[in-house]
Formats: sequence, C-alpha cells, structure tokens
Amino acid sequence: MVFSIARDACAIVVVTVHGPLTVDNRPVLCRAVDDELRLHAARVVVDFGDGELGPVDVSTALRIERMCRGRATACALVTGDRDRLRQALADNAADGYGPVIATNLAAALAPARAAGLPPT
Repeated sequence: MVFSIARDACAIVVVTVHGPLTVDNRPVLCRAVDDELRLHAARVVVDFGDGELGPVDVSTALRIERMCRGRATACALVTGDRDRLRQALADNAADGYGPVIATNLAAALAPARAAGLPPT
C-alpha cells in the first residue's frame, strides 16, 4: 500500500503517503480518508513527505481538502513542495479557511496551527 492511516484517541487522523501516488491510488486514498471523516475525525493530516509533488499528489491534496471542508473538519497538508501546493490551492480557492500547509508533521500537529491561529 502506498499510504498508511493512523487515528489517535483524540480523533486526529494522520495519513502518510509512502511514495508517489498514481491515478489508481488516488481514489483508494480518498475513499479511505472519507471513511475516516464519516467516523467524525477532529482533524486530518496528510503527510506527502519532502519530495516534489506530482500532479496526482496535488489533485489528491485538493480533493482531501475539499472533503474536509465539506465536513467542517480541520485539514493539514505536509509537504516539502509547499509553493506548488499553495499555488494549486490558490487556483482552486473556496470561501473560508484553507488547510494548514506545513513542512513537517510536528508543525502540522501543533494545536495553534490546527486551530488556524498564528504560532505564538
């Protein structure tokens, strides 16, 4: 499996992508995240790693962000390719808060970042 999912006692769902996604992996990953959202996740964090994001990775991130927004669930995306993801999110902007975009998992899981607040 190219991704793994963990859920903690606080209903924070962490998705770790272990390699580049293919068009066949995208719907499987999105369905797995949707299943977690149906179980009332408090927050979804998707870690794409340090590498450059491919087109399927970007479209998957956008899809997961829309799914989280539709269920009023906080979303954080972890990537070393923040500029590409920020541009894609700006091109597909919706009203309201967007996801947190972080360079590492610790920053994405920080309480202030999850609430959309600037770090103190």
